[in-house]
Amino acid sequence: MIVPNYVPEPLEVPGNVTEERYPVRLAFIRRVSLLHLLSVGVVAGLTFLPVPSVGWAVPSAILAGILIALDLVRIQKRREIVEASISAYALPLVLLAAGWWIRELSLAGAAVWAPLVGILAVNLYTVLCRNDYSFVGCWVLSLIGSTVAVAALIDSTMLGSTYAAWALGLNAAYLTYHVYDLASLMARRRKGETLAAVVDLYRDVFNIFGYIPRVLAHWRKHRIWAK
Repeated sequence: MIVPNYVPEPLEVPGNVTEERYPVRLAFIRRVSLLHLLSVGVVAGLTFLPVPSVGWAVPSAILAGILIALDLVRIQKRREIVEASISAYALPLVLLAAGWWIRELSLAGAAVWAPLVGILAVNLYTVLCRNDYSFVGCWVLSLIGSTVAVAALIDSTMLGSTYAAWALGLNAAYLTYHVYDLASLMARRRKGETLAAVVDLYRDVFNIFGYIPRVLAHWRKHRIWAK
């Protein structure tokens, strides 16, 4: 008897990275991780632009609209090569909107800098692990290292326990999302689609709205949890 998984299998496209040899997969992970780090650096740089503050609600809506639109494009063109090109060309717009949003959150007092420490830890792991890359190892070691670093930075500035809790929570949450999504998107991307994969790391935050119905449909189909 074949026992079905509790969650549906990840969506795949023909010729995705998971079908490649290990060195190709590892190179893809490293390129995407580095490009994502560089994109986060661009976002951080954009927060210093001298523009009037309008509050976080407007840039939140604009960024969400851009990411949802890109999600719809991917749904419609999932198996077509052109989708990756559209996503890659949209990356500057995503970064501009993200920079505006992060700037407003920073002005509101949010610890938006904390996830950057986790992303730095991820890239440090991809370099130091050499050919022994593991998503679980990346998550565990990056979480430990970045948690210690964030805690030390907050302790040196004496910003208080509430701020520390938010900073540590944001770092842990984003780091978990980043590693999980990087592992998942490899089944949806081909080896030459690294810029599109970077965009995925931004827009996949909305995947939860499509993933939950897929899980429920999977449970109904296989009668999982049925009495």
